[in-house]
Amino acid sequence: MNKGVLIFAHNSRQVDYALMAIVAGGLAKKNLQVPVSLVTDESTLEWMKISKTISKAKTVFDKIIEVKKPVTSNQRLLVDAYTSKMVPFVNLNRSSAWDITPYERTLLIDSDYLVQSTNLSEYWDADSDFMIAPSMNDIRGDRIGVLDKHVSETGIPLCWATTVMFTKNKKTKLVFNLVEYIKDNYANYADLFRFNPNIYRNDIAFSIALHMLDGFEHSDYNYLPPVLTASGKDVIYEVMDNKIKLLINDDMSEDNVVATTISKRDIHVMNKQSIVRHAKEFMSLI
Repeated sequence: MNKGVLIFAHNSRQVDYALMAIVAGGLAKKNLQVPVSLVTDESTLEWMKISKTISKAKTVFDKIIEVKKPVTSNQRLLVDAYTSKMVPFVNLNRSSAWDITPYERTLLIDSDYLVQSTNLSEYWDADSDFMIAPSMNDIRGDRIGVLDKHVSETGIPLCWATTVMFTKNKKTKLVFNLVEYIKDNYANYADLFRFNPNIYRNDIAFSIALHMLDGFEHSDYNYLPPVLTASGKDVIYEVMDNKIKLLINDDMSEDNVVATTISKRDIHVMNKQSIVRHAKEFMSLI
C-alpha cells in the first residue's frame, strides 16, 4: 500500500499558506520518510513563482495538484502575539481529499502543523480505515475552553481535523461524502447542533459526520494523538533541528511570558505569521 501526506494551501493577501505548506511538507517528508503532495490553485502557484519558493516546493512535494480555488466569504481572527485582525481564509475543499489524494493511505495535515517526530509513522498500518485527532492539548495547559472540546456549549465532542489519516476505500468515501453534504447544508446543521454558522470549520463538519455514522453516539475510535497546540498569542523565537523555542503568553497580561522548548514533538502553531517569519530557518533544515 502506497502512503503519503497531503496538504491544502490557498494563499490570501494576508497569509502565505503556500510557504507554510512547504515548511510543513518538508518536515513531514523528513521525519515520516514518505512522499508529500500539495493541493493548491493557480494564483497561489503564481505567487510561489514570484516569491521564488516554487523551486523549493518542487523538491519537497512529490506532486503539486492544481485545483480551482473555492469561493468563500469565510473570515477568521488572525492572532499574532498582541495584534489581531480579521482575514479571509479558504478551507472549503478539504472534503475533496478522498478524491484528490494520490495515495492509498493518506495523512492529511494542516499547513501550520509541524511534524518534528516519527510518532505518526506508527499509525500507517493501524487496523482502522479512518482516524482523526480526538482533541487538542494546549502547550501551556490551561487555555482550553468549551468550544475547543465541543462543537457548541451544549454540543457533541469536537474532533480536530488538523490531522486525519484514512485508507481510500468505500467506507471512508462515506465519511468524506457526508462532510461535503454537511458543508453544503452548514446553516441547517448549525441549527441542529447549535454552533455558529458564520465560520465554516472542518473540525465541526468531520465531528458531526463521524457522530452520525456512529448512529448518533460517541464511539471509541482508534484515534490519532491529540493535537499539541500553540495559540496565536505564542511566538516562535528560535528554530533548530526538530526543536522549536517559543515565548508562551499569559492571557491575562502582556508582561507575563514564559520561554519553552518543544523538542521532537509535533505541534500545531496557530500563529501563522510566526511560521512565515522563520520560514528560512525551517527550510534550511529540510
